[in-house]
Formats: sequence, structure tokens, C-alpha cells
Amino acid sequence: MNAVLPIDPREPASAEEGRELPNLQDYLRILFRFKWGVLALMLASGLIAVLRAHSETPIYQASALMLIERQAARFVSIEEVYRANQGYDFGEYYQTQYEILRSRPLAERVVDKLGLPAFAPRADAHKGFSWRNLIPGASKASAAPAEAAPVERAWAVGLVQGSVSIVPVRNSQLVRIQFRHSDPAFAATLANAHAQAYIEETLEGRVQMSQTASTWLNERTSGLREKLEQSERALQEFRDRERLIDVGGVDGLAASELSLASERLAEARRERADKEAAYRQVEDARRQDRLDQLPLLLASPLVTDLKQTAVNAERALGELTGRYGPKHPRMLEAEATLVAARNALKQQLELVASGIERDFQAARLRENQLSGEMGSAKGEVRDLNRKQYELQALQREVDSNRQLYEVFQTRYKETAASGGVQNANARLIEAAMPNLAPVYPNKNRSAMVGLLIGLALGIALALILDHLDNTLKGADDVERRLGLPVLGLVPRLAENTDAGEAPINYFAAHPQSSFAEAIRTIRTGVLLSAVDQDHKRLLITSSVPSEGKTTLSMNLAFSLGQMKKVLLIDADMRRPALHRGLPDQRQTPGLSEYITGEAKVSDCLRLLPNSSVYVMPAGVAPPNPLEILSSRKFAEALDNLGKAFDHILIDCAPACAVSDALVLSRLVHGVVYVVRSDATQWQVARTGVKRLTRIDAPIIGAVVNQVVPRKGGYGYGKYYYHGDGYYSDYGYAKRKKT
Repeated sequence: MNAVLPIDPREPASAEEGRELPNLQDYLRILFRFKWGVLALMLASGLIAVLRAHSETPIYQASALMLIERQAARFVSIEEVYRANQGYDFGEYYQTQYEILRSRPLAERVVDKLGLPAFAPRADAHKGFSWRNLIPGASKASAAPAEAAPVERAWAVGLVQGSVSIVPVRNSQLVRIQFRHSDPAFAATLANAHAQAYIEETLEGRVQMSQTASTWLNERTSGLREKLEQSERALQEFRDRERLIDVGGVDGLAASELSLASERLAEARRERADKEAAYRQVEDARRQDRLDQLPLLLASPLVTDLKQTAVNAERALGELTGRYGPKHPRMLEAEATLVAARNALKQQLELVASGIERDFQAARLRENQLSGEMGSAKGEVRDLNRKQYELQALQREVDSNRQLYEVFQTRYKETAASGGVQNANARLIEAAMPNLAPVYPNKNRSAMVGLLIGLALGIALALILDHLDNTLKGADDVERRLGLPVLGLVPRLAENTDAGEAPINYFAAHPQSSFAEAIRTIRTGVLLSAVDQDHKRLLITSSVPSEGKTTLSMNLAFSLGQMKKVLLIDADMRRPALHRGLPDQRQTPGLSEYITGEAKVSDCLRLLPNSSVYVMPAGVAPPNPLEILSSRKFAEALDNLGKAFDHILIDCAPACAVSDALVLSRLVHGVVYVVRSDATQWQVARTGVKRLTRIDAPIIGAVVNQVVPRKGGYGYGKYYYHGDGYYSDYGYAKRKKT
């Protein structure tokens, strides 16, 4: 029986929770809601713009057309001196000329040319609408005393600079000089004077530039001549000091000597290497006592002969050994001959080996001598290279100084020759004429801009107000933010109802109205919300006072009374209002007297005319209403009354104000939650719903009350509303009647 809500009471509500992305219809709805405010702001802004346009002094514009040609190339200028043979950017040149036209020196020349009296305010100047004219005596105020001449001149120069506009004509060398002023004739005078001042400034600038260039070139040429002479003297002094005649020839001779020394040194090194190899072989053979076996020594003819002699003596001794004994004279002679031959061979080998060693020492000494000569030759070459480098540096300095001197000398002569030529690169093509049609203010455009600004401000303000509005608007808003199904929407009734047609019994008075149809829709929703069990006892509550729950209770009771027997109980004992909808509006004995036993049930019930609806007023307000509603007697009374009536509707206090609704929700079969369209804040309503859901109250759904329908009827969608706000906290203060 209880409705399942997608709200977790333990989670705090977020300001953006459940907010859908806005679409075009939402924006149109917002604009339609605030349409009169947006329209009023737009008209007010347009009116202010129109009044301001009429209050402005008319401004007239004059335009002079001037031709600016690129500087002639046949005359020498200071740019050519500084930037010789460099490319020139035409766009940069013309942009420079435009900035000169806007410059302060040119404005000062215009002021000096026209004179300060020309800039004095004219008494016959046209004045537009002024707010001062609406103030009595304000237009007769005396003029300010005259300022000093420098201040007037500065003001005039600022006027010229602030009024000039330089407009280049696209794809041409033409430029328009435009001036705006309250006097059309003076605007034309300013434009023509500005063009003439530029031409004069260009001519004077060229003459001054040529003179400055000539002076500078003359000074520079003198300095370059002295520098050239100094460099030439330094070159000659270096040649004399180093005794240089022909550096090229000396350089060639030194190179040849160095090459020859290098060849001799290489040959000596090869010879030393050969001698050293032979010496090493001899030393190795001497240590091994094998000099007689060394081929290098055996190559000597004398060594060969001595070796042959020793071989012959050894052969002869061998032949005699078989014939004679060791003591035989011939044996002794042969042995002596062999020993002498061997000694002679050994001595000769030593002599040859010593010769090889001497040759090695001589080759090494010659190599060292040639190496020293090679180092000396290299030193001479390095010294000569240093001198050649210094000589070339001095020669380059002389050449560069001579070239620079000749260039400046030529430039100086050309500049001096062309210094007297005056050729302006600008001329006036079309003089400015007075224009009788003002260009400012544009009243139509001002009005249009004012309307657009007002419209933009109005739309922005409407969107801001709608964004700040946190009230519930309709069924979609209620379902999205509260998570409750909507049983129906009740339209707002007119304030000027006749007597007997108050909202509390409007259903009975107008059963065919849209209001009655909405009540019947709610009745159907209540009856169909229960499948297994009828909602015999219904509790009707809201978030805060003045949301229309009492009106809904009365009219819903009338609607149910058309089919069954219904009892409507006013359980709001703090602020009872149900008796005001009765014909006599008397506060008769009611619920409090019935529960306390002070009155019978028949004395507490009042039958409404022409219906089967009984009403039980709240009765006398007790000091402790919550104790009565939560008592066992009240529960028993509801059970007893349920036997006599088919439906019991209980109108109780708001759920966010007191706890009556929480207590009563445990004694009923269904709870109907009432919210007021465009008045109930969704955070407050959400708090009330959370309080009920925490105790598992059987909430059937919500009713959106006092809905302002859109044109052509209302329905289950978005509406245009008129926000009235809701009243302060629940209490006994004086309130509007429900």
C-alpha cells in the first residue's frame, strides 16, 4: 500500500539534484513568464537611449582625400644612407605615414597654423536637447574663466588628435583624412589644414634630413680619413720593423727549405734504422760467441780469406794427425799455424763488428742533427706565418678603411648635391567640404541599440530570477524533486468569487468547472491507488501553511460524498480553518470535545447541505494538541467512526511545522501531500516528505495546488506561473484565510 520513493532520507538534498538540461521550450517558458518585465526594461532602455541621443550635440564629419607616394629613389635620403641596397616594405612605409598623420607634432602644427582663436567655442553652435535645460536657472550659469594659453593650446592639440581619423583607401595610395566637429565648416578647415601640415612637415623633414645627413657624413668622412691614414702608417711600420720586402717569396723559400730538410731527415732515419739492425745482430752474435757465423761479418773479403786460411790449417792438421804423433815437429807446426789463423780471424771479426757499431753511432748522430735542423726550419716557418698573419690583418684594415672612406665620400657628395631639392611625396587630391548631415548621434541606431541592450538585460535578469527560483512549478517538478506520483493539479481560482462560492466549497457550487474536474481527477487517483484495500482513512497535509490543503480537503470530501458517506475531520487544532467553509462558520464542539468526552459524537458532527458529507470541526484548541492526537482514545474514536462512514478525511497541520502529521500518518491508510505551485520551496517540501518516509507513512501521492494554467487550459505538463511566495513559519500569527 505504501508508495516506493526514490529518495534516501539520509542523504542531503542538492540544489542541482534532478535538474534536467534546459531546452528551447524552457527558455521560452521563462521569457513568457517575465514577458512584461522584459518588455518594460527594453522600452525603458530604448527611451533612455533616445533621450541621450537627443541630448548630444550633433557632430559633423569632413573628409579630405590625399595621395601619398613612395619616396622617390633618385634622391639620396637618410634611409638610403642607413639602409643602402636593402629591400623596403611598402606596408611598413605607409603604416609609418599613417602614424605620422596621427602624431602630436603634426596636431601642434595644425593648431599653430590655424591659431588658438579658431578653436574657441562658438556662440552660434547648434546645441541639442540637454537635461540642464529642464532645471530652472541652470542654463544661465556663467561661463568658466579663461584658461592660460598653454592649457588652451594643449586642449586644442588634444582636440585635433582626438577628432582626426586616417582611413586608407584599399588597393591604392590614397588616404582620407576625416575630422569630426560640431561646426561643419570648421571640420572641413581642420581636414584641409591637417593635409597641408603633413605636406609641409614632409618637405621640412626631408630638408632637415638631408642637412643632418650631410653634417653627419662630413664628420664621419673626416674620421674615416684619419683612421685610414693611421692604418696605412701601422702597415708600413710593421714592414720596416720586420724587414719584409716580399712576403710571398720568403714564404716560398722557407717552404722549400722545410721540405728539403724533411726529406734528408727521413733518409737519415732510414739509414739509422738499417745500421741499428746490423748493430743489434752483431751484439747478439758477440754474446753468443758466434761472430764467425754471422753472415753480415762474413760478407767482408778479408774475413772470408782468413776464414778460408783457418779452414785450410785445420784440414792440414787433420791430415798430419794420422801420420805423426802429438809431439812431432810437423804436428806442433800445424797446430801453431791453426791457432794463428783462428786468432787472426777473430781479430778481424772484432774489427768488422766495431766498424758496424761506429757506423750506427754516426747514423744516429746525423739523425739527431737533421732533426734539430728540422725544428729550426719549422720555427722559422711559424715565425714567418705569424708575420704574414699580422701583415694581412693590417692590410685588411687598410683596405676596409679605404673602401668605407670612399663610400662615405661618395655619399657625402651625392647628399650635398641633392640637399637643395625639395620634392614632397604627398599632395591634396580632393579638399574637404562642409557636410550638413550630422554623423553623430545616429538616433535610429541609438534607439535600436538601447532596445537591444534592454532586451538583453531583461532576458538575463529573467534567466537569473528563474535560476534563483527554487519553488515547485508543476507535476514534472514534483515528481523529479520529491519522488512522488502526482494525483492531480488544481487550478488557481479567481479572487473575486461571489458569496457562497468560496474556494472551500467551490466544487459544490460549480460542479461542471475545471476546478471540479481537477478534484474528480484527484478522487479517481486516490481510489485507484489502492488495489487490495480501500483507502478508508485519508490524511491530507502539506509542508507549510497556506498551501490550500483545507480547501482541497473540503472539495475532495464533496467529491467523495457524491458516491459514499464521508466524514471530514479538522485535526489542525492549532489553526483550525475547516469551520470557515461551513454555511454558518461557527466554531461548534468538535474533535477536542469528542476525544475528551465533553460532547457526544452527534453534537460534534455537522451535515453539509445537499450532500452526504459530515464535518467534525477541531473544536476548542487544547493546550496540548499532539497529546490528544497521539492518545489511545483518538485511535479508538477513529475505529468507531470508521464503522459509520465509508471514508474519513483528516485535515491536519503542516508536516514541516509540527509533528501532528507524523502521528496521524500511523492511523490512516493513505497520505495526500499538498504543494502550492510556484510558492512551495522544493527543499522544504522534500524535508516534509522525508519526515514522513522515515516512519514509513503510506504516502499515496502529491497534489499540485493553485496552478496557473497556460492559455487554452491546463494539463499535466509545464505551466506559466505567478509566484506569490509562502508565508512564514507555522504559528499563531495572523494569516490569510485559506
